[in-house]
Amino acid sequence: MSEPALKVRLDGAKDRALHGLMRMLPVPLCSAMGAGLARFAIPLRHKGKLARTEAALAALRPELGPDARRALALDNLGQVARCLAEFSALSRLWAEGRILVEGAENLPPGRVIVGGLHLGNWEVIGAALCGMGRGLDAIYQPPASPAKHAIAVRARTDYGARLIPPSTSAAREALRRVQAGRAPFLIYLDEYKGGRVNAPALGRLLPTGGNIATALRLAAKTGAALVPAYALREPGPRFRLRFLPPVPVSGALEADIAALEAVIDPIVRAHLEQWFMLHVFRPDR
Repeated sequence: MSEPALKVRLDGAKDRALHGLMRMLPVPLCSAMGAGLARFAIPLRHKGKLARTEAALAALRPELGPDARRALALDNLGQVARCLAEFSALSRLWAEGRILVEGAENLPPGRVIVGGLHLGNWEVIGAALCGMGRGLDAIYQPPASPAKHAIAVRARTDYGARLIPPSTSAAREALRRVQAGRAPFLIYLDEYKGGRVNAPALGRLLPTGGNIATALRLAAKTGAALVPAYALREPGPRFRLRFLPPVPVSGALEADIAALEAVIDPIVRAHLEQWFMLHVFRPDR
């Protein structure tokens, strides 16, 4: 067995063992374990990620001094670590009453596209939709690691998600499911692809492609309501999930992107410490 293949297998075994252990822990301890590991690992093993996060904050929060930027960057990366640890507890969050839903009345029956944001613990959106009895359809982006891929799929299917594997037919299947209207279709608007966080613009030129355009095209083609949603972390850990009023979709893509950007841009700016995409955001891309 080659050295790279051996490393993949060993890393996978470690990830599966850690995931299995954390599945047995109470939710608060599971979350705290992720934050605790991050507190030690980030300054030692992830200096590049920390530097990129600080650079993003220098562009987005220029009023902050170096010490404040470092503190906010460490807080942000600690939040991300909590989310990754909480993968082991996703199926318990709803049952334990850890998700408070606001704006459920903004989810109409029938065809709905939920435009999620990677804030707080973004996986809470799907867990809550299933817990509310609405169900969930979604295309997912698999991690590079086979073990982490398996963990992510299990965590999501455990709470009831119906996942569409990425493939050449994924877009057709997504359209079919949105048209069927059996369950809300979740698509994250602020995805990272091709070295760029496509949305929100945050001072850059408005995007012309990516998930934000895909969500709007799907809504225009199917007549589905497009409902922005995000979940913020609160102590406990608990989460406050907000479904916003549907964004009108005209079918004029450029105008629709501008209208949706006007909704999500201020939300992300107000909660940078909880935004997963901060460490990969570049103001020049």
